[in-house]
Amino acid sequence: MVITMAELETGERWPSRTSILSGILVLAGFLLASVNWWFILLAGAGTFGPGILRELGWLNDQDEFQRQIAFRAGYHAFLITGSLAFLLVAYLRSTERSLGDPEEIATLLMVILWFTWFLSSLFEYWGPQKAVFRILVVFGIGWLVFTVASNVGREWTGWPALLMHMLLTLPFFALAWTSYRWPRITGLLLLVACICFAQLFGVFRGSNLGIANRMITYVLFIGPLLASGTALLVVKMNDLQMG
Repeated sequence: MVITMAELETGERWPSRTSILSGILVLAGFLLASVNWWFILLAGAGTFGPGILRELGWLNDQDEFQRQIAFRAGYHAFLITGSLAFLLVAYLRSTERSLGDPEEIATLLMVILWFTWFLSSLFEYWGPQKAVFRILVVFGIGWLVFTVASNVGREWTGWPALLMHMLLTLPFFALAWTSYRWPRITGLLLLVACICFAQLFGVFRGSNLGIANRMITYVLFIGPLLASGTALLVVKMNDLQMG
């Protein structure tokens, strides 16, 4: 992949055609999985296919910077998913316990692996502060769309109720704005938000859902905030050490 002068000057790198095609396959796989779970193989092909082709020497589309990002993201995914796998083995084999059906546990490990790799890639590619800013903006937009859809989809309660629910998305945009100016404070606030969401989703209390299914929900909704808060704290402490 050739890096243009504009990218070098601004520090902004645009996705390659391979990355765009991989993203389309991943998105299609996750969306079509609701129709038939065999379609999840499309997401697997989009996630691992390019890397397999590169290791076989059949695809050469990355520069040294992108190769380093890929290796670091893969190593982070290995550390997090491997640690969870050992924890699950110890938990399940120490006594007669169950986390749910085997497919739920497999899905949990897949989600942890994919999200760790994806978020690590974003932090390495854009830098922690820029990545956190964009993640929070997308997160806020996602919650805004969910709020509007949920209010319109059920019995209409009026504009005041809808506006009140929409105001709940403002903290995400506010934290995105503060992530550049006060990264350490923003990181701490994000970790506090994670605790609040954990309480909201019932992490600390029982639920009708299996443990594995609950953990998948926590990863999807709390994972990006936890990773963002941790990334801001780490980059700030590293900056202080370097200074």
